[in-house]
Amino acid sequence: MVEVDYKARLDESVLQSDVVKIFDNLLTVAVEAGASDIHIEPMENYCRMRIRIDGILEELVQYPKNLHESIISKFKIESGQMRPDEKRVPQDARVSSVTLTNKEIDLRANTFPSVWWECLVMRIVDKSKKIPPLEELGIEGSNKDIIFRHLKYPNGIILMTGPTGSGKTTTLYACLDYVNTTEVNIITYEDPVENKMPGLNQAQIRADIGFTFANGLRWGLRQDPDIMMVWEIRDRETLDMAMESAMTGHLVFSTVHTNSSAETITRVYNLWAKPYMLVGTFNLVMAERLTKKVCDHCKIQTSVKDNPKYKYAKESFRNFDKEALKKEIISRGINQQQRNDFINDAMIYVGSGKDPVSGEKCPVCGWSGYKGRVGLFEMMDYTDEIKNLLLDGKSAFEVESIALERGMINLERDGVFKVIKGMTTLDEVYRYVKAKFDK
Repeated sequence: MVEVDYKARLDESVLQSDVVKIFDNLLTVAVEAGASDIHIEPMENYCRMRIRIDGILEELVQYPKNLHESIISKFKIESGQMRPDEKRVPQDARVSSVTLTNKEIDLRANTFPSVWWECLVMRIVDKSKKIPPLEELGIEGSNKDIIFRHLKYPNGIILMTGPTGSGKTTTLYACLDYVNTTEVNIITYEDPVENKMPGLNQAQIRADIGFTFANGLRWGLRQDPDIMMVWEIRDRETLDMAMESAMTGHLVFSTVHTNSSAETITRVYNLWAKPYMLVGTFNLVMAERLTKKVCDHCKIQTSVKDNPKYKYAKESFRNFDKEALKKEIISRGINQQQRNDFINDAMIYVGSGKDPVSGEKCPVCGWSGYKGRVGLFEMMDYTDEIKNLLLDGKSAFEVESIALERGMINLERDGVFKVIKGMTTLDEVYRYVKAKFDK
């Protein structure tokens, strides 16, 4: 594998204390391995480099502390945006680079002054990767019907929610790509502009000169837009402008940091929005997480009958309307055998990490049992019933409970469906889904 060759070169460059080669090989290893982030960290007695693959950090190499300052200084100088002599406060930079395999990438970097010297973390944006279509992100069943229906609406707000690294950016760009035609004018306000897409009028926010998200939305209304995207709703002013834009006939996309689609209701109320404003502008709120996929090459069936997570998985459908559940199962292509394996026999697929023929290390996943990631999606469709509940003063918890009874697919249910189909595991689903496990 390509990354193995460059990993050996990285080890060699560390032994040679060649800072230039260290960086070149580090970037190449990370990109070829499909990493999302690079961590360069000092410890008490040594330093290390790690990369995040499929959401998990993996250590690449350790190196002596006398090399660390040279490595950090080299990046600061190359970035042209950081002061090499400033080590007391965090610094940010965005750098374009090319790997040794000729792949163009953008790095969003940040230094952090720890007690053992500076840490450097770099988020990788691989320009060679195209935004996948919505159909390939793992949106299935009624969730798929809901999102495509809302993307055809002429006005309102569609929100993505979830923590950093949950896939919101990719899904948001996929939505914009779907609605991007010559018949509409699309304006985006981003910080930073991660993917330059043809057909979009993309703007980089500059808060230092007054070009904020809220001001961008306000000024953008004079550009005759049909669709607007604001990278994140962080404050009351931005929320007010997003709602005003939706009420004046525009389709608005944005993100907000909450743990679930229902918690977004509470967050919006905390920003002083009134129920009638929410009802009049919100179309759809989507929550997303990324779970690791079971390796197709080495997956085997195993029993989870004694696993407490299996009990919670089955209970997630307890209050599910029976007819809605039946339709959901059919729409997701879950056959009777898969359903019986899970419900009756407590059997699911997991990756063994072993090659099924030789019994040696799996050449695809390398003992891990996982390869790639798939999204878990939760969609709160602001139906007339949901809107009436909000106008009646129902809490976010009450609204969520009723929506779940009606068949809303939350993160847990979406995850369990994907476990039944052999796409991921219960351990992965319940890494991200809150449940009251037995102690």
